[in-house]
Amino acid sequence: MRTFAKNLLALSALAFVVIYFARLFPGMQEGLDFPHFYAAARIVRDGRGRELYDLQVQNQYLARYSGREGIYFNHPPFETLIYLPFSFLPLSQAYALWSVFQACLLIATAWLLETSVLGRWSWRILLALFLLFAPVLLDLLQGQDSLLLLFLLTLAFVALEQKKDFAGGGLAGCGLFKFHLAVPAVLPFLLAKPRKLAWGFASAAIVVLLVSVLISGWQVIVAYPRFLRQLGSVPLAGIHDAQKANLRGLFGVMMPGAENVAVVLTLLGSALILGLTVHSASLAGRNAGCARLAFAQAVFGAILISYHLSPHDLSLLLLPMILLVDHLLLGENIPRATRLTLLLTLSVIYLPPLHLVLLRAHLYAYACLPVLVLFGVTFAEVRRMSAHSR
Repeated sequence: MRTFAKNLLALSALAFVVIYFARLFPGMQEGLDFPHFYAAARIVRDGRGRELYDLQVQNQYLARYSGREGIYFNHPPFETLIYLPFSFLPLSQAYALWSVFQACLLIATAWLLETSVLGRWSWRILLALFLLFAPVLLDLLQGQDSLLLLFLLTLAFVALEQKKDFAGGGLAGCGLFKFHLAVPAVLPFLLAKPRKLAWGFASAAIVVLLVSVLISGWQVIVAYPRFLRQLGSVPLAGIHDAQKANLRGLFGVMMPGAENVAVVLTLLGSALILGLTVHSASLAGRNAGCARLAFAQAVFGAILISYHLSPHDLSLLLLPMILLVDHLLLGENIPRATRLTLLLTLSVIYLPPLHLVLLRAHLYAYACLPVLVLFGVTFAEVRRMSAHSR
């Protein structure tokens, strides 16, 4: 009876958030992202997949279904199939049902972590922690897809823990609708793990490529990169350095009049971070005891070097942050300075004040600073554990 009451309480809290956002949607839809996913699915449903990256066509469908123009669908064509079933409903109802789907993803992610990774952590506690993290609420509000990628990366992590490398690679490959995050998250392990991981990832990549070609034709191989290149100069695209909590956003905000310098620093910093994640993955290959930390570091690194990043994408931080907290609770001989630094930084990035202040000031790029700290301290901890085991 007590377990039932706890479950009911956790699910009620999640249901309250979903219902609240669903009620807000009609009055806020012009500023939310879900309409452009819905419009893209309608374009494909109408047999116009070859015109998916035509701005005029997207504006036409956006105006028809949401009464606005701008904020365009900029993901690979295959992702429209995820939103396609929802496009058979009116926009407001589709948003409400998508919110229910996202809620199920959150529950499934929490359950996976309890049953396959953490053990001592109840899924109800994890779900409550998820709902207190501002980027998760932003993703739910926007009707975005970051929670889907979080679920897929969690599945991939569980598969790797169970030595199912082909499945892990395939699951990570299914996250290529956000390729700028999925690729750097798995790349270090592609270089350090057995070939099965690479085969799994490559197989999924080929499947989603063929699905995209079926939707938009072979010309999408050229049309999609061209669309992405021009998007930064489109006034209503909603792409700004200040919203990107990554290296590109940070250097762009810090050097508004020196774009070339910012690009060079971004490339150099990204190369350094990628090199460190590859090194950690290699250490984890020789010492399974630090594999979880190496995976956490890879996700931190993927966020930092991602080319494009929105505030809701920081939902992905939940997985590495939970792995770090579990390490702090169970790890032995962790240096005092490391423990204090991790606890302080995790508190700063997790609690709402940082996110609210930076969003209000339109300086969310600075949210990458605590992520940088977590990346660096995690790397140092991987090296310490690897050296200690020798």
